[in-house]
This record gives sequence, structure tokens and C-alpha cells, in this order.
Amino acid sequence: MQDKKYQVKFSLLACLLGAIVFACFWVYKQVEPNDAIYKTTQTIRYSFEVGNRSNRYIANPVFSAFAPVEQNSYQKTESINANFPFELKTDQSGNQALLFDLPGLAPFSSQVVNITAVVKLADKPQPSTLEDPRYLGSEPGIETKAPEIVSLASKLNGNPEKISSWLYRNIRDIGYVAEDRGASYAITARQGDCTEFASAFVALTRSSNIPARMVGGFTIDSSGRLFAENYHNWAEYKANDQWEIADPQNNILDAGYGSYVAFYNFDKYSRLKNSHRFLTYDKRLTVQMK
Repeated sequence: MQDKKYQVKFSLLACLLGAIVFACFWVYKQVEPNDAIYKTTQTIRYSFEVGNRSNRYIANPVFSAFAPVEQNSYQKTESINANFPFELKTDQSGNQALLFDLPGLAPFSSQVVNITAVVKLADKPQPSTLEDPRYLGSEPGIETKAPEIVSLASKLNGNPEKISSWLYRNIRDIGYVAEDRGASYAITARQGDCTEFASAFVALTRSSNIPARMVGGFTIDSSGRLFAENYHNWAEYKANDQWEIADPQNNILDAGYGSYVAFYNFDKYSRLKNSHRFLTYDKRLTVQMK
């Protein structure tokens, strides 16, 4: 009789342990894929010199810098730190900005703001719930209904691979241009910089009813410091329920994952007048990326 009691207790204990193991395994499977997907960790650093160009003391200089977007199909930002306190703000397009309230600046003096971000990158795009009509319509620089855009999109059969290839072969890369001229300019003038290549790709794919958007950020090979000359614009388009990279300037399509770090998602609500890497709210300040 005593042995049966022990057997019952042992069976109950085994069931309880089995339930605990199963629960732990289930939780692990819910969390593990997210960590495994974004498996490459990069620590990036970038700095800005914020200067007072006036002959008067500035009591509360305000400066805002972009940070890597929190998450997309191939990127997840783990942490952001800086040598000055900041307020983190996120807009409706998923863009993150660091709002700094810096110490007072004496006339013709400056402060260096150092930022460190840890990002995890995936080696292939992941399914995304990102879905919004804004990624199909026209906006400044993305003229989806312009005759030259509609005509070319039709000739290329709305095929992202053909669109990217056509742009790479037919648009002349003229190096950095301060003014963003847009998709129609790129198609008609057959020239531009990374912004025109990306804008043209977005316009052509949207005209073919494929959601797309332009992205600004940096391309990297490994952890390290970002410099102004590394800034780049590329595109993302929706395919197979995920958002894939398109960089027609460099003949890259659905590739390069692990090297592109997104800092800014462009759309009609968030699009900047030009492809700036930072913002400043006081005209007495000068800001230079170090």
C-alpha cells in the first residue's frame, strides 16, 4: 500500500515536471526566433560637433539627431547611449530622434555629442505586418502618376528585378547632389545620386501597385564609427509578406542584409526636404558630423 502511494506521488511529480519543461520550451520558442533571426550584433558610434557661431552666450542649445529605427524586417535596435542626456522620440513612421538639451555654449565654442547604438541585423528579411496605403501613393519626389513613370513601369511589367536592373543600367550616377530632385527627374534626365535611384525605384514599383518606400541610413561592414560620407539612401519593397532591400544604384536587390542600417523611413508624413543626417532647432548653432 505504501509503495502505491509513492508511485502515485512519483507520477504526479513527473507530470508536474513535464508540464514545467513543456511550458519553458513553449516560452523559449516564442522568444528564441526573434533573437536568432537578428543574430549579427553591430555596435556603431557617431558624433556631432555642435557649435555656437554667435558672439553671445546660448543658455539652452537644443539639438536633435536621428538614431537607428527601432525595428524593421532586417534590423532591431537594442540600445542607444550618449554622453549627454537625451529624450527619445518616435514618430508615426517609426523614426527615432534623440532630443538633446545641451549645457550652455559660450560665444564661438562647441560641444561634441557622442552617440553609441547597438543594433542586431538579420541575414534575410522577416515577415512584417507593415501595411499602409501611404506606401502606394504619390508624394513629393515619388511621382507615381507622372506619364514617364507610368509608361516605364508598364514596359518593365512591374517586376522589381527588371526595375532595379533598368535603373542601374540607364541612370548615370553623378555623385552627391544636395538637392533631392525626385523620380521623374531621374527617369527623364537619366542621372542622379542615391536619392534619385531610390526615389525612381519606389515610384516605379508603387506605380505597379507594389508597396515601397525610401530609406536613409548607413552601410557598414562591421562595428565601428559612422562618417558622413557613409550616408546612403536605398529602397524597400514588399514581396512575399516581407520588406526587401533594393539599392539600384549599386545593383543590389534582396541582398546586402547585415550591411544596411536604417536611420530614417521616408514617406509623405516624414519625408525631409533634403536627406539630412541631423536636425537643429537654433539657427545660431552649427552642426557637423564628426
